Amino acid sequence: MNKKGDVSLLFKWIFGIIAGAVILMFLFKFAGIHIGGEQALEGNKFLVSVDDKLDAFGIGEGSDIFDLKDEFLLGVQCGEFSVNEETSENYFARETDKVVFAPSSLKGDNLHVWTKKWYFPYGVTMFFYLNNPQNRILIVSDANKIEEVGNFVKKIPQHFSVQVTTKQLFNPASFSSQAKGSDKITVVFFGTSTYSVNDLKSQYGNNLNIEIIQVNLEDNTAKIYDNYGGVEDVFFLGDEMLYGLIFSGSGYECTKDIALNRLNTLTRIYIEKVNRLAGKTSETKCVDSLVQSRILLEKYSTTLTKNEFYSLMEQIEKQNNKLEKEGCTTIY
Repeated sequence: MNKKGDVSLLFKWIFGIIAGAVILMFLFKFAGIHIGGEQALEGNKFLVSVDDKLDAFGIGEGSDIFDLKDEFLLGVQCGEFSVNEETSENYFARETDKVVFAPSSLKGDNLHVWTKKWYFPYGVTMFFYLNNPQNRILIVSDANKIEEVGNFVKKIPQHFSVQVTTKQLFNPASFSSQAKGSDKITVVFFGTSTYSVNDLKSQYGNNLNIEIIQVNLEDNTAKIYDNYGGVEDVFFLGDEMLYGLIFSGSGYECTKDIALNRLNTLTRIYIEKVNRLAGKTSETKCVDSLVQSRILLEKYSTTLTKNEFYSLMEQIEKQNNKLEKEGCTTIY
């Protein structure tokens, strides 16, 4: 072949190499997009499946264990579900409209679920409590409160495996075997805490997520001592919210605020109902009682403090009972 033919053949080879490289790059990119799309689809499918299961289960109060077939890492945080580690390329998140109290991380292949309606004083919303065997809860009570605390714990479904003991009998070393293989241990003291997070870490190991909750039943308040040395003062409104505190620990405050927003929305609906009822009755005693009910509900819709919540809740309940005794239409 002459030089012109050699050059022509060389250009053909160069063109073939470049074209082949472009095609390979396209195929690799397409494969990567396809795999990423498949992973996104699977991640979102998992979150939708969990949310749908909770939707179906949340129509009433009850408890169950969801078998999710495969190992999972479910994140629960402030009105949001997520799957996989946040730093992972396969991390996906999805908002939920449910009030969910749970540890921030749940690993395994099954999910323990409990639903309970929150009343304060009227039915507000359904609370969802989630947990699994990798997150253990231990209740430690003062001796003089053990009966009250025991009755409180008995309402928790047995498959949640919440243990209760007295402060005098509590010995962290006795629970070392249970700590092994756990992701998180929450120790709830009804009364004064006799151990710190660091005390328990020295017993169970620094890699274990440990939280301590100190509950004051007389004042409806609690302190949360998290795994990183933080301390948070919180309050709860009723037993349903106290269960939420126990299950969620350091993630409690944000979920509590979501519940309070639901309470505020429902209270404003009841205010409108009172206005309509007052316009439909001509009996003076009923109108007067409804006016007083509206005043209480308006205060209730703007309150922010724990003492006001409890005080107004009791007054609203009494006022509704008064309407019933007087033969008037009740509000709720």
